[in-house]
Amino acid sequence: MSTTPLILKNPRGWFAAGAEVEKALGVLSDGAFKLFIYICLNARRDTGVLEMSQTSLARNLEKANGTIRRCLREIETAGICHAHYDRSPFGRGFVKIDPAYWPYRTAVEDATNDTAAEFVQEIRKLLNARACVRPSFSTADEILARQWHERGVSLERIERAILMGCARKYVSWRNNQSVAPIGSLKYFEPILEELAETPKVDPEYWGYLRSRIDRMERLWIEAHRRAGEPGNDTAPDQGDVAVSTPGIM
Repeated sequence: MSTTPLILKNPRGWFAAGAEVEKALGVLSDGAFKLFIYICLNARRDTGVLEMSQTSLARNLEKANGTIRRCLREIETAGICHAHYDRSPFGRGFVKIDPAYWPYRTAVEDATNDTAAEFVQEIRKLLNARACVRPSFSTADEILARQWHERGVSLERIERAILMGCARKYVSWRNNQSVAPIGSLKYFEPILEELAETPKVDPEYWGYLRSRIDRMERLWIEAHRRAGEPGNDTAPDQGDVAVSTPGIM
């Protein structure tokens, strides 16, 4: 097999035709697929949008205006593109390729990815602030955090779930029931769901819980220091703690 690198004869107008194009090929007629490819070749890479009148599309593809309208309806019905035109074929409008059929990351997706990354980082900080949580953040933890971001779970509710989970961990430890640190973000998932179903709690309760945790954390750190066993060296606890309402403390 040749190892000679492939070099484009004309890099201008080049388009990454991969799985997205193959998927469109399987659902579009020949005429609609040709229109789709034209849009792909000429759309802005950062948005997947082509601004052009239907008349210009028809002229460039050497098709009748009616044919272009029919093909646009077909690719819209297939969920591949979204056309925005008024009734006049001469009016300038635009066609936007659906992200599922666009091989490039758009500016909107980049902004979403940045927001998700910041969300994950904030959750890392919340976990790192607690002494009973093992200071690691696995790939599974990041996936779960991003799922919460996609679901619109607020950082406030996640922080409260972490506070409650850690408070229960310290109570369990003080009662000689568990000394292992929390080793997974998933540990807090049932508590997060519990909070979603719990009637609104007085905000003062969370201030009280923070002060209670601060006191217990000092005891936790001192106890492990005396024993010469840092809390994060113990086998992490990923099991369940009895789940109750916020009034547990």
